[in-house]
Amino acid sequence: MKTVLKMICLLLALALLCGCADFAVPGRDADGAGESSAPIDAPAPVEDAAVETAVTVTLSGDGLNSEQQELVTSLLTRWYRFIGAFAEQDFAPLFSDSDQARTHAAACRTLSAIRAAAPEDLHLMDCAVSLHVDSVTEDETGLTATVTEDTVMHFAATADVDSYLYAMPHIFRFAETAEGWRIAHHEADDNPFFSYTDDPEGDADANLDTLLANIAARPAPADATPAPAVDHPYDRDAALAYMTAYADHRNPEFHAYDAAGGNCMNFGSQVLLAGGIPMDAVGNATWRWLAPFNTTGSFINVNDFEEYARTNTGFGLVATVGPDDGAGQVGDLLLLGVDGPRHTTVISGFVTDSSGKTVDYLLCSNTTNYRDFPAAAYYYTSRTLVKIHGWND
Repeated sequence: MKTVLKMICLLLALALLCGCADFAVPGRDADGAGESSAPIDAPAPVEDAAVETAVTVTLSGDGLNSEQQELVTSLLTRWYRFIGAFAEQDFAPLFSDSDQARTHAAACRTLSAIRAAAPEDLHLMDCAVSLHVDSVTEDETGLTATVTEDTVMHFAATADVDSYLYAMPHIFRFAETAEGWRIAHHEADDNPFFSYTDDPEGDADANLDTLLANIAARPAPADATPAPAVDHPYDRDAALAYMTAYADHRNPEFHAYDAAGGNCMNFGSQVLLAGGIPMDAVGNATWRWLAPFNTTGSFINVNDFEEYARTNTGFGLVATVGPDDGAGQVGDLLLLGVDGPRHTTVISGFVTDSSGKTVDYLLCSNTTNYRDFPAAAYYYTSRTLVKIHGWND
């Protein structure tokens, strides 16, 4: 009995340690933070008649009838057309619950406003969405399907870059109405869903003012400051090879914490290991992973890692932590959130303007699984750069 209780306590502790985000749905605040004291007067999405996002959606797998399949593909088509062209789409015909239709539109409106405020052109030129029905169950409440999404996108600013979204889970619950089948509920493990804070009086996320203010307050790109001397430099090529190899799946040599709050910091820590940063069990600031229940919070939790990177001296990681000044390099970590670090990503490349000047980063991450995805296209707009210099003996 003591062993069982100990395991339960450890699992609860891990759920608190892992610092990505909880699985949640539109209309539900995942962490209770960021509530607005007044309705948001959301800016209208930038409408551009010349922009038309080419969206293709394919669906495989068994268990859904043709009407239900059409609902799934129509929802994803309208979602990507909305956030791709910053153009309103009508979700109401797809849902039996008007509030679900409203919150889906509000989430898209929020993403469109964020992307319209970016320094680069984040209209989607095209995207190919591949969906697979993993399971279908039926009970007295209706029919529920779990669906996995893989998508490749091409943004206007990075037309030659394949930006990937891998293995994102969706849950669809269907209800049969007098007008036929409709979606009663939909949720997905992606930023606009698990971070969405509902404002029933407004037409966008209640956090939108904060999210846009973060963008406006971001400092202009700066030249890199001189790096401190280190005994061993960071191997950025090895870090890049690792992050691109494991953006779409988990390394079986490590435990995956997706079900315990998220795998984002665990992924970031593994990238640092691949780049030569050694595990650190020396001194007051430590960073290591030996087994699922033999790890430090700094290895798997965003805020604990930030504290380790700020305070470690002597043996191990040498890093600089601060607001994103545009001087990040491949392999550096970019911590994202609404009003502080909540999600870990790793820089895999750069977005440049017509003169070749870097205006944004490309990122890899777990939870959600992205590869070469523009940082400014994220729902999260608060940025903390963790500049990795190397490590000392």
